[in-house]
Amino acid sequence: MSARLSSKTRQPNIILFVFALLGMAVTACSDQDQTEAARFFLKGNLALEQKEYAGAIRYYNEALEKQNDLPDVHSNRGIAYLRMGELDKALEDFNKALEIDKNFDQAYFNRAGVLIDKNEFAPAAADLEQIRKAYQDSSNYYLKWGDLKSQQGYYEQALSEYDRALTLRPENVQALVNRGAVYFTGKNFKEAQADFEKALQLNPQQELAYNNLALIFARNNQPEKALKFIDRALDFDVVNPIYLNNKGYVLLLQNNLEEAKKLIDQSLAKAPENSYAHRNSGLYFLRKNQTAEALAAFKKAYSLDPSTDQIHAWLGEALFLSGQKEKACKTWRQGKALGDDESAIKFNQKCN
Repeated sequence: MSARLSSKTRQPNIILFVFALLGMAVTACSDQDQTEAARFFLKGNLALEQKEYAGAIRYYNEALEKQNDLPDVHSNRGIAYLRMGELDKALEDFNKALEIDKNFDQAYFNRAGVLIDKNEFAPAAADLEQIRKAYQDSSNYYLKWGDLKSQQGYYEQALSEYDRALTLRPENVQALVNRGAVYFTGKNFKEAQADFEKALQLNPQQELAYNNLALIFARNNQPEKALKFIDRALDFDVVNPIYLNNKGYVLLLQNNLEEAKKLIDQSLAKAPENSYAHRNSGLYFLRKNQTAEALAAFKKAYSLDPSTDQIHAWLGEALFLSGQKEKACKTWRQGKALGDDESAIKFNQKCN
């Protein structure tokens, strides 16, 4: 496939907590300052609910200028930063909220999400453990544990956590999408497809489910269906580098080489470290019989992520075509050992 389905490619799973400013810490601030802080906080919450994140941050800034020791304002500003992809600023706000109120369960939950996205797994697990008793009946709590285990590569544990999330709330769409992603990673494509399709039945706005189904149809050699679904994902985010690259891959399957290359190059311009885009670039060059360029692209993809789907098969192919049979067979043997069927086929055909 043309892009991994890890949680790194997803929007952060955030519970939006909007608090009334009750029980605020009494400080040296005047009553007027507290009243104005509350007013700006409520305006920020409204902007946050309307997905006007920059506006929400401006209102929260105003509130904190009036009174800086309000944990709920820091927490909600952290959510706004997180929605804008500003992980470090979000983390700073969640840390501040917990500095003010060490029993602020929602801030622990949201901070755990940031830490998972930053691959800081031990402190993320500590935050989730901190709130286990309070969140023991929360579907999204186990969703977050599933994301943590998935990011760590503990896929069976991740599935167990997602199962628990869905037992508590079968209509938890994000848990369905994320569990489907883990099934996909484990090559359980039937189960993955079922989860993505159910997610779309519950919420037709789930762009990641469209993207992921496109990958399944592409893998099943159904490029027409795949194109339909990846175009639907692009309807939601026309400049998303993952979606652009995946459409490029589908077009490669349809032998629409030049249009595919344009999209893959657009993806690389936005996300130059995407191993799948480099892999797809290599596939383009193979189709054009430009072996040296293909080999360079596959090597780049492998160096970025040796777990890139089918990279051993295609890197081995480029090595073989460039006259490096011994290295090609070694690469295919490695892929075969990792369960890559295409590598196994090429190894059995060309190395025995």
